[in-house]
Amino acid sequence: WLLQNPGLGACLADDMGLGKTIQIISLLNRLKTESTGATGAPSLLIAPASLLANWQSEISRFAPRLRAVCLHPSETPAESWRNLERAEHFLQGCDLALTTYGQASRLEWLKERTWGLLILDEAQAIKNPASKQTRMVKAIPARSRIALSGTPIENRLGDLWSLYDFLNPGLLGNASEFSLA
Repeated sequence: WLLQNPGLGACLADDMGLGKTIQIISLLNRLKTESTGATGAPSLLIAPASLLANWQSEISRFAPRLRAVCLHPSETPAESWRNLERAEHFLQGCDLALTTYGQASRLEWLKERTWGLLILDEAQAIKNPASKQTRMVKAIPARSRIALSGTPIENRLGDLWSLYDFLNPGLLGNASEFSLA
């Protein structure tokens, strides 16, 4: 909450099962309740496909007033959100859109709007700064960003640079400057 107000990124990195999901749901609920921060724009959560159902379940359990929609063909017909015009209609009144890294790499329109929060679950998926997936995710505009990682000690220093470059672009310099420091 403290970091998202001025638009700074935050990293929640701890072992699996220690409450990262509920912290994000609490933040999203507070944003909805107080109608501040995130400028009224919906937030976007990108996660592995295997976690979408868990996010939906946890949201309905702990914050049933949050309106979450899923941008994945396994959950919602793709014609509802494949292009920007249809997606804008689909997202009306939505607090959170959930999608996968694979979909985020394919949906160019995600870069054509500014999201309130951009949240990455299993953020180690963008540890390779040269990958198409990482470049695409980093290009999505958002007022503030959050990265969740359940494997913080398994990351090399360069991997962590990529996460922090997503969270606060330029703060640690570019990759080559960082590796020389």
